[in-house]
Formats: sequence, C-alpha cells, structure tokens
Amino acid sequence: MIVERRKKRYRIFDRPFILFMGPQRSGTSWLDRYLRVRGDICLPSDVKEVFFFDRDFEKGIGSYASHFRPQKDHTLITEISTTSFDHKDAPQRVFDVFGKDIQLVCPLRHPIVRSYSLYLHYLRYGIVSGSLEAACKQQPQILDSSRYAKNLGRWLKLYSLDNIKIVYQESLEQNQDQFILDICETLNIPYMEPPEKLRERYNVTTYSRSGALAGFAQRVADWLRRHRLYFIINFVKALGVKRIIFGTEKPDASKTAIPDNDMKFLTEQLGDEIQKLEELIKTPIDLWK
Repeated sequence: MIVERRKKRYRIFDRPFILFMGPQRSGTSWLDRYLRVRGDICLPSDVKEVFFFDRDFEKGIGSYASHFRPQKDHTLITEISTTSFDHKDAPQRVFDVFGKDIQLVCPLRHPIVRSYSLYLHYLRYGIVSGSLEAACKQQPQILDSSRYAKNLGRWLKLYSLDNIKIVYQESLEQNQDQFILDICETLNIPYMEPPEKLRERYNVTTYSRSGALAGFAQRVADWLRRHRLYFIINFVKALGVKRIIFGTEKPDASKTAIPDNDMKFLTEQLGDEIQKLEELIKTPIDLWK
C-alpha cells in the first residue's frame, strides 16, 4: 500500500491490505477466528484489533503498521475493525492512508437484533447498566451504530459500492460454506474449510455477576491496550480470569428472544433503517424480511 504525503510516497505494506469495517456483533469475531486459523493471512499480532482509525490515529501510521508481522506465507494483510464503521472521522482517515487502493468488507446484521446484542455485550463488560432504554442513554452507540445508511453513507462519499463488499451474519448462519466462499472470493484467496470448533459459533455472549467488577476490569484492559501491554491481557486470559469475571459463554440475542418491551423500543428507534439502507445500496435485503 502507498501513502501520499507532501508528494512523497511511503510504503506501508508490501502486499494487499483489506479492511473489514462493519460494526461489532455482526459475526466479526467469527471472521477473525476463521482468518487467523487459515495461516495464510496476516492479522494484528497479540491483539484482535488496533482501534487506530477511530481512537489512536494520532499515534501515527508507523504505530499502526507495527501491529502487523507478515510472514512469507501470508498473501495479504487485514484487520477486522469493529469501531471504525460509525466513527465520523474513520472513513476520511482510511482514505488519507490508503486512498482508493483498498478493498473494504462491511459485515452487517439485522439492525434491531444487532443493537440488542450490543446491549447485552455492554452489560457483560459493565459498560452500561439497567434497562435497554437506560443503556442507550448511557451509550448512544447501541443505537447509532445500527443506523447503517447514515454510517455507510460517510464511507460512500469516498468509496463506491464496488470498493465495499457487504456481507450479512444471517448468511453465515444459514449457509456457512457459501458465506466462506463469498469471503474467499472477495479476498482473492483459496477456499479453506473451517475447523469443527468454528462451526456454528457466531456471536456468543456472557453475563457477568458483578457489573462493577466487569467495568473495572474493562477499564484496566483498555488502559493496557492503549499502552500496548497486550502480553498482560493475554496472560490473564490464559489463566482463566476473564471467564471468572465475565462468565461463561451463552447463546447470543435472536429476534424471537428479545423481550416485547425492548422489541417495541428498538422498532420505534430503528424500524425504518432497513428501508433506508436498501435505498442507499439499491438492493433489497431479503435476509432481514
């Protein structure tokens, strides 16, 4: 990849770079695990995502590039960034670094189900507390990141739909092999069957017994990430402390399992988002009907 700065060129990576920029709770963790087990793709080392284009852009391109350690068997470099999608400055920052010479992949999920899943996720980590409506006041991103047309519209000011491959978690759930084929075709890599341990593990969630403890642990983890002390986080995970604090995995949100009051609230807030997105991308989304 090439960056233009004061009419000079700086090489960031020596092979193709692809950015997954869809929001969290859209099958992104499954995609990260699948791409890592392949062995032919370079992803960030020691950490799942770098948070560069939204939180840490001021650290500079060199800091971002240093998270990747491509080996000779890696045919491409990629990151699955779940916080760039709805950040107002991220599209321009990506463009400033990579220009149009980049493939973007945008995983999405039914906006109502995804927002409810994100609410459960934030509860787990002690980021919010209380009811869904109260949590949305504490963290407006629960709703804002599901306003797909608004957020994707910012990317489309800089990139055409030809540059952005939209994939859906519902496709992953219905036909995993076809979903992988589509991803492999987009990334121009050979199809590789996922190991059995990845089958049918899309978005799982957990529930902490102590929101205060979970919130403190999350703040500590965020501080460690900002200072690139990833080895401490990984060591603590290996000891099983994360499971003790955040609990064991349980099934994620589904449309039929959302309580009636929460479904009513989410429908009032996001009920027209599917139509807006369809109008933007000029494609009906039958998976969400």
